[in-house]
Amino acid sequence: MTLVAASSGDVALIILAAFWGVLVLFLCVVLINMFRTLESTKLLIDGIREETLPLLSEVKGTVERTNRELDRVDEMLVSAGEVVKRIEKVSGLVEQAASSPLIKLISFGAGVSKAASRFRGGKSGGNGNGRKKSRRKKSKGKK
Repeated sequence: MTLVAASSGDVALIILAAFWGVLVLFLCVVLINMFRTLESTKLLIDGIREETLPLLSEVKGTVERTNRELDRVDEMLVSAGEVVKRIEKVSGLVEQAASSPLIKLISFGAGVSKAASRFRGGKSGGNGNGRKKSRRKKSKGKK
């Protein structure tokens, strides 16, 4: 066996080479673990994508059905508004048709009553010309 005499520079190079070898092994282990983590993350994302795509299509269908129902409700509200307008017109016409003859009938009745009371010679509460006397007191004060 022969011993090889090594100088301090050779020993430093051997230690440096060993350090680099350990460092490369450590980095290989870290990269392998990172690869496994990225692979599991990819599988998780693929699984989520497979589950969410059907859910999104269901949500899209639900939103479309809801929009159709809202359109129907809008149409019903417009129809109800038109019905209300028609009812208002009819009630106005009925009011005009009923109130005008009713007012004429009441006026005629009041006129007949007044004429009958004058014809009989009774008091009508007037001063002879169809006007009532004013009961207002004249104020005695400064203007």
